[in-house]
Amino acid sequence: MVKNGYGWREDRTNAENEARRNKIRNMVFPVFARINPSFIRTLGEDMERFRQTDDIADDYFREAAARIVKYAPEAHRGAILQISVTGLLALKHWRYVLWRILEDCSFSAETFDKLCTLLERYRTEPAGTVTLSGKTFQAPAHTLRALKKLLLLY
Repeated sequence: MVKNGYGWREDRTNAENEARRNKIRNMVFPVFARINPSFIRTLGEDMERFRQTDDIADDYFREAAARIVKYAPEAHRGAILQISVTGLLALKHWRYVLWRILEDCSFSAETFDKLCTLLERYRTEPAGTVTLSGKTFQAPAHTLRALKKLLLLY
């Protein structure tokens, strides 16, 4: 079957069970198929829906980021990009958008959680009770600094 311009290619390693993906394909899927004969077809249909969902999420992210992110040279004070906190927090799925913006920066899960906790407090607590300015979040090769209503990535 040809899909996306690529035909099926049988590789000798497909029959070997050294790689986990092959163990699943060769050992686990046949058991599921015996339990439910439509398993493989249903899984294929589900994978297509997951691809569509991923496309929808990508579209949402691109549209949201276009509204709230400015990249260098437009960014403030030498930052490589700036994020509008007000614009970010107005988004229904702001955590997802922030994660996508920062995903290649290698912030640890703990650091990202601390940033999200601060932003959630800023969003929900009475105005003026949570300060963003001066807060810094460090990744191995990047620093994220809050300045008033901006997050600046260096």
